[in-house]
Amino acid sequence: MAKRISAGGITEFVTRHPLFGAHSHIMPVTQWAKEKHHFSMIQGYAHADLVTAAGPMPIGENPLPPPKDKRFTKRYFELWRASRFTGYCRATELACRELLGLEFTEKNAAAIGRALGKLIGKNPRKSYTDVLRKKANVRWLIKDSINRPQDTADDLYPPEFVRFNYRDDALFTIRSRVDIAEREERWGRSIHSVPDIVEGLNQSITACLATGKVTSFKLGLPYQRSLAFTEPTLHDAETAFARMMNLTVGTTHDIGVEPAYRRIPRCSAEELRPLQDYLVHQYARRIESEGLGLQVHTGYLAGNNGVLNNIRTMEMVPFMLRYPRLRFDLFHAGWPYTEEHAVIGKELPNVWLNLCWAWTMNPSTMERALDSWLACVPHTKIFAYGGDTGSPVCEYGYAQQARVGIARVLERWIERGDMTLKDAKEVAQRIMLHNGCEFHGLSEQ
Repeated sequence: MAKRISAGGITEFVTRHPLFGAHSHIMPVTQWAKEKHHFSMIQGYAHADLVTAAGPMPIGENPLPPPKDKRFTKRYFELWRASRFTGYCRATELACRELLGLEFTEKNAAAIGRALGKLIGKNPRKSYTDVLRKKANVRWLIKDSINRPQDTADDLYPPEFVRFNYRDDALFTIRSRVDIAEREERWGRSIHSVPDIVEGLNQSITACLATGKVTSFKLGLPYQRSLAFTEPTLHDAETAFARMMNLTVGTTHDIGVEPAYRRIPRCSAEELRPLQDYLVHQYARRIESEGLGLQVHTGYLAGNNGVLNNIRTMEMVPFMLRYPRLRFDLFHAGWPYTEEHAVIGKELPNVWLNLCWAWTMNPSTMERALDSWLACVPHTKIFAYGGDTGSPVCEYGYAQQARVGIARVLERWIERGDMTLKDAKEVAQRIMLHNGCEFHGLSEQ
C-alpha cells in the first residue's frame, strides 16, 4: 500500500491538465457567430430541471412563457432558484461567473446577454477557439454526429481540435415507406431490398471516412427503443421489409391534404424489429472491419419524460459478446446503473467506460462512480470527460465541473494511502486525455 500523504498537488495538476472531449454536440462556428445575446443561451441542460421544478402543467400551458414575453425573466429565475443546486445549474453558474464575470441572477440578466455578445466578439472563430481550447483546455472534441461528408467542413468546425463520429439512428429505427423514400432522396439511389439499404449505408460510411475526420461510430437508440438486439437472418429482415413496403393507403384518406405516401400506415415495432436489428448487425460488422470504436448512448436521457426503461446497458451484453473484436465506448456512466457499468467494464475486454455528460447530470454520484471504477476496472479503460453540449460556454462549465470531481476522487485515493501523488498524476493523465487519444487515434500534442 502506498504511504499515506497529503493530496498536495493533484488538484492543481488536474485543474491544469487538458481534457479529451469524448462526446460533444458543439455548434458550428457559423452558429456561434449568430448566437443570440440572451442569458438563457448559456443554460445548457438546465432547462430540463426548470421544467421538472415547474411540475405538471395544465393542458395548453408551458412552464415558461416565450422569451420575448415580459414575464419570462421573472418566471425563469423563480424556477432557477428552485433548481440551482443541481449539476446542470451549477455548471451554468460556474461558467457565467468565470467566463463572463457575472453571477447568473435575475438582476444580471441583461448584463449577461451583453457579456455573451462581447465574448463572441467580432472574430467568432477566434473566440470559439479561445473558449474551447484555451479557457476550457479541451484538446479534442468528438462531435456527434454526422452522416454526410459536407457536415465536417473546416469552415464549420476547426480541424485542429474537432473530429466526428458517424451516426444514423434514423436508419436503425426505420418504420415505413416514408423513411425509405427519404433515404432514397438522401442517398441518391433506389431501394428495393434490404441489401440495397446495406449497400447505401456502406456507401455513406465510405464517403464520410474519406474526409479523414471520422474517428468512431455511434448508436443512440435508447431514445427510441431498448438496447436488446435479436439476431435475425437476411430472410427475416426481408420479410419485415416486404411487409413494410407493401402496406397500402386506406380508402378513407382525404386526397389532397398531404402526399399519399406520407399517410401510409406503419408496421408495429415487433414486426419491424428483425429489419432494424439486422441493419444494426451489418453496421457493427462494418465498424469492426474498419478497426474503429462504437460509441453507445447508455443511461439517462436528455430532456424530460423520456422512456427510461430503454436505457439499461445490461440488455446489450449479448450483442457485445457477439462482437468481441469491436471496441464499445459506453456513455454517460450508464446512470443510474453506474455499478452495472463497472461490472460490464471489468468483465468484457472490448468495453470502455465513459463519464461524458455524467458530471453535470449528478456530480456527487459520478465521484462515487469514478472511485468505484478505479477500484475494479483498469484505468486505461476509462474516459473521464465529454461535455455533450452544443454551447462553448457550457463546454467550459462542464469541463471545470469534471475537473473538480476528478480531483476530489484522486485526492481521496492519496489521502487513504492507496495512491502516491505520482500514481494519481499518471491516472489523471490517462483518464483525462491519453485514453481518448489512443482510442480515437489522435495526437495528444
